[in-house]
Amino acid sequence: MKSSLFNAKFFTLIFLLLFMSGFASTYVKDTVYLDSTALVEKKTRQLKKASFTLVPSNFVTQFAGSIGLISVGAGWDYGRKDQWATEFMAGIVPRYDTDRAKVTLTLRQTYTPWSISLNKRFAYQPLRTGLYINTMIGDQFWFDAPEKYPSNYYTFSTKLRFNAFIGQGIEYKIPSFSSYFEGIKFFYDIHTNDLMLISRIQNSYLKAQDYLGLSLGLKLQIRRR
Repeated sequence: MKSSLFNAKFFTLIFLLLFMSGFASTYVKDTVYLDSTALVEKKTRQLKKASFTLVPSNFVTQFAGSIGLISVGAGWDYGRKDQWATEFMAGIVPRYDTDRAKVTLTLRQTYTPWSISLNKRFAYQPLRTGLYINTMIGDQFWFDAPEKYPSNYYTFSTKLRFNAFIGQGIEYKIPSFSSYFEGIKFFYDIHTNDLMLISRIQNSYLKAQDYLGLSLGLKLQIRRR
């Protein structure tokens, strides 16, 4: 009788141990699976977010602006209300009276603090301002004056220009049936650069048209997905 009772307790204990080990194994597997799934989903979201930030949010083209007769490029809008934009552009300067045309590269930072809705389709930006750096491609342009020139003969770089601008814009919101673009922005900017500004400071007789320039542009806003 005691032997039978002992065997029953023994087999019950073994059964409980096997059951608990199986339950624990399943719990661990499920936990690992859930943790792995959550990790994969997190990494996927991070990759999607990273890839999204690499994709431009607008295309831009501009006439004049000391960055070429015509310039084209792409930009990234960001900020709480997309008030900031970073743009990279390439421009072309016709040959005019030189031996060949020239290519320019520009990196621009724009700040547009306000956008006023006019109606369902149009919005007005009363202020856009910012800075941009421009460089000219070609051996005839330099950061430091060549040795053939006397020391301090040129105190500025012919290859790099620092610019500032202020302007306004108006936006047309494209109806939702457009699958790619969500808006078109027209803008104008009044700009100057470091060299023209220094010339104005040193020569008070210069008129506004001697150190200020006007540029016109269009931005195509890419629809967010």
